[in-house]
Amino acid sequence: MDINTINSFGTIVVFITILVFSIKSFVNFKAIQLKKEKNEFQERIFTSNQILLSIKYISLFIVLIFSILSLYKVKSIDVETTKEFESTDILFVVDVSLSMNSIDVRPTRLKRFQDLTMRLIPDLKGNRVGIIVFAGQSFSFCPMTSDLSAVSDYIQSLGVEMVGSKGTNLAVALERVEKVRKKNKGIQSTITVIVSDGEDHENQTLPNLEGEVIVWGIGTEEGGPIEFRDPSTGNGGFVTYDSNLVDSPYNDNVIQSKLNLTLLESIAEKYNGEFYNVSFYTDGAYQLIEKIKTMKKNKIQRFEKFKNEDGAHPYLLLALLFFFIERIISILIQKKSPLKYLLVCIVLFANQGQLQAWELDPGGNAIERGIKAYQEKKYIESQKEFSEAKQHIQDDPRLLFNESANAYQLGKFKESKELSEKILSHPKSNADLKSKASLTLGNIYSKMGQTENALNSYIESLKHNPNQLAAKKNIEHLTKRNQSNQNPSQNQGQGKTQPPNSENSKNEKKEKQNSKQNQSDMDRIFDPFSHDSILKNKKGGSNDNEKFW
Repeated sequence: MDINTINSFGTIVVFITILVFSIKSFVNFKAIQLKKEKNEFQERIFTSNQILLSIKYISLFIVLIFSILSLYKVKSIDVETTKEFESTDILFVVDVSLSMNSIDVRPTRLKRFQDLTMRLIPDLKGNRVGIIVFAGQSFSFCPMTSDLSAVSDYIQSLGVEMVGSKGTNLAVALERVEKVRKKNKGIQSTITVIVSDGEDHENQTLPNLEGEVIVWGIGTEEGGPIEFRDPSTGNGGFVTYDSNLVDSPYNDNVIQSKLNLTLLESIAEKYNGEFYNVSFYTDGAYQLIEKIKTMKKNKIQRFEKFKNEDGAHPYLLLALLFFFIERIISILIQKKSPLKYLLVCIVLFANQGQLQAWELDPGGNAIERGIKAYQEKKYIESQKEFSEAKQHIQDDPRLLFNESANAYQLGKFKESKELSEKILSHPKSNADLKSKASLTLGNIYSKMGQTENALNSYIESLKHNPNQLAAKKNIEHLTKRNQSNQNPSQNQGQGKTQPPNSENSKNEKKEKQNSKQNQSDMDRIFDPFSHDSILKNKKGGSNDNEKFW
């Protein structure tokens, strides 16, 4: 704001303030005179003490003057400073090859690393963090930084297929680690955290590393299929050895990616480091925090440049003081005794220790506790929390779904079925919620042996959400089971001739028509989920390893 604007603004405000205060003082003075002249107005007209009223207006006027003066006194200065802080450099070397999308660790191996690291971020405050990603090749994904909010964004952005070259080459990633370290000369306190499942690291010559090394293994030795979804088309499935996708994880040609525990332990041993399997337990992750606390820190100087605005503070403090005086006088000139206000203040301060905190959102907190109990498989406790939430939240289909899922886990299929049907007919239910409710209904019918109803429910689930993978799997399992059940009866009937029964043949025709209808629905749903490869054209060329995952 320039000086001319401040002058114009200040002049107008001061003029209006003087005018208003003068009119109010004149009206109060005339009212006092009228009450003196005519006694009948003594109780009907309220007036203030003229002296106190004048002090009140003068105080307000001084507040205004000091506030305007503070605008003149603001000085903006460019300040340059160098801050020194102690820090440890933590460099995550993260495997983003296809095998990190294996579902033997839920939801996937890479997601497990993301969830784990996001929980550690607050404990890494004051340290510098960087990320290198690798598959067949490697690149620096997040530069060394102490801005942990930026690091969080980088972690959440991790995904397989980030590196164009397929396969897994830890050696090139560790060579890049050395390049990063050389750029930060004089940094002694360093930790390299290698995150991988150990798939396809054999026969690689690993370079020497300086500093501490920790290896995090993610995966199981039993292994699991690799789930993949093409972000451009939305098509997905499980990766096969011939780089195709199939919709069933039980297909004979599906890759079963396994944790190479021996190799990862040998990598940790090579660098005199430590190995932890963080697939299901967080102990190994928190050992990183303990190691950081015990290490000797790097002394790092950080150059900062900022604007320092000063000069207005004394005037603003004086304005605040006179405003406080004005407030006290306003209480004194009230018709009611100021002792009442003083008494209220005393009561408030006397009972301050007895004030109790209330939940901001009792219903929401109950739902949160219920979900936590459900995840911990404490279904009875979860049910109680959802029941409590119903007292605060009315007519929400999401709460109905939580209750339905909980009832299903407790074996209360009838109750779960009724709640799921309510969700389907609820006007506030969205497509995703209806898809989940239909899936639950399908599971209930399947448990009750009602295969046809189960199939219909799974089909309805896919109509609401074509990407509902669980429904597709269940349809496949049910249809395979039906075919295996039908084959023995067909074999037994060979060579035998039975007289046709018109009523039976009609029923058989109806069943065949229903079966054809269900089959056509299933074909239509599975059509976009075809077996055509979406990986064939995704291999990175000559740099690819033979094991592309």
